[in-house]
Amino acid sequence: MALEKILVAYDGSQASKSALDLAVDLTQASPDVKLDIVNVVAIPMLTDEQLVSFASVLDLMERDAEELLAQAVSRIDEAGVENDVETFMLNGADAATEISKLAEQDDYDIVVIGSRGLGGIKGYLGSVGHKLLSICSKPVLIAK
Repeated sequence: MALEKILVAYDGSQASKSALDLAVDLTQASPDVKLDIVNVVAIPMLTDEQLVSFASVLDLMERDAEELLAQAVSRIDEAGVENDVETFMLNGADAATEISKLAEQDDYDIVVIGSRGLGGIKGYLGSVGHKLLSICSKPVLIAK
């Protein structure tokens, strides 16, 4: 299977940095591969009233996500990848679901994710990676 489009989930954790490095290695093997990065800002299920007071917190979380995505692009640039990189900041209560929807709607060949993110741990895999393996129709590569 020749890869044309790779989606990397990135949250700034060491595992997501490893996932990004692995994806960069895959693109260097084939320079025509498109590499994109996604970060999901977790929004808890809230009532409308709670959402109003949560707005300022959400704004801070989105600014942090933008900074993380910029760091990821810088890491890719430092590795010498010259392809245009698109970044996605998604909002949702479930990161795995949001990543899976993006991977399927934009027809990525593979999703690369770290073995453990900044959230809780579910067994050896991170909970997002664990769920992504079970719900995503695209191949998922877990990086250590």
